[in-house]
Amino acid sequence: MYPIGQSLQEIETPALLLDLDKFEWNIELMFSFARKAGVNVRPHAKTFKAAAICSKLLDVGAIGLMTQKLSEAETLLHAGVLHGEKNILVSQEFADPVKIEKLVGMNVAMGEGKVLTAIENAEEAELLSKAALKWGIKQHVIIEMTQGRCGVPPGKPAVDLAKKVTSLKGLTFRGIYGYEGPVDREIAMQRNKLTVDTANMIRKAGIEVEIVSAGSTGTYHVTGTYPGITEIEPGSFVFGVGPEGTGYGFKTVNDVSFKSSLSVLTQIIGDNFSDRVVTDAGLKAMSSGFDAPRVRVDGELVDCEAVQLSEEHGTVRFAEGSEVRKRLKWGQKIEFIPSHCCTCVNQHDNIFVVKDGKLAAVWPVTTRGKYT
Repeated sequence: MYPIGQSLQEIETPALLLDLDKFEWNIELMFSFARKAGVNVRPHAKTFKAAAICSKLLDVGAIGLMTQKLSEAETLLHAGVLHGEKNILVSQEFADPVKIEKLVGMNVAMGEGKVLTAIENAEEAELLSKAALKWGIKQHVIIEMTQGRCGVPPGKPAVDLAKKVTSLKGLTFRGIYGYEGPVDREIAMQRNKLTVDTANMIRKAGIEVEIVSAGSTGTYHVTGTYPGITEIEPGSFVFGVGPEGTGYGFKTVNDVSFKSSLSVLTQIIGDNFSDRVVTDAGLKAMSSGFDAPRVRVDGELVDCEAVQLSEEHGTVRFAEGSEVRKRLKWGQKIEFIPSHCCTCVNQHDNIFVVKDGKLAAVWPVTTRGKYT
């Protein structure tokens, strides 16, 4: 039994905490922007992984969800988070015929167009079409336009692939996406231009382009206002971006700032030395991230010389005579702020939702460990 209604100090450690007020503030900031900009939001569920968070985001207006892995999409689909016209877009391509059959089967069972997928070549398109035709449906696809990773080059190669897709009887072409990454404004604008120009080239070839998707948390306000982009794909915003964490380390790009809502509650189990304390949260509870975690005591970030993580221990080191060190005692519970929310969340079975210092709910991390 979880201590619902009790102080967070009653939670067994290590535990992944979510500050509900900050989390909801972050959601309101993103979606109020989107409403004003007239752009759709397709949150990337690889970050937060919890069906409860997916449901909240869909309820406030998300057009659908994005996942990186097919197994993430499958798990969320079976969790029942989708309703109405909402759908899931799997952003990673498939080279495995077994996965292609599984994807098509999801649409057979749950409805055509419920799970879209990205493609990058004609062979993948042909396999998808063949699998869909066996069931008498059409698999909905978008083309990934590369910005340095997977995908097809912008311009004519993307147009040619779109033509190939529309020639296949088992496919429905929905659009393109060109994830530009958490880059500076100028680079984001350049990459957005390539994406939109390519979409327009496909339209000039007589092919409808419904979806033009791009954007990260770090570029949401750049990409979300770029003419021709129809939807953005942020994920880390729910947990915070900026000097207090947790999306891109303890920094930001393009002056983007969301409140740090995610932390790991940990207990001091070693208190014998004046230069350090040792806690029960190590790499297995935190992940390596971009930087060492920051430390919060009684709701305030504190200074320390270093935080060193081994597998099961977190050692917080202090200068000799540190006033902060003098406040810390054996058995006390403090918080680590992860530098990378996505990998940290994947280390935990549950998210402990806290409001006003008390445990309000426990949300399972629904797609934890879904790597296939």
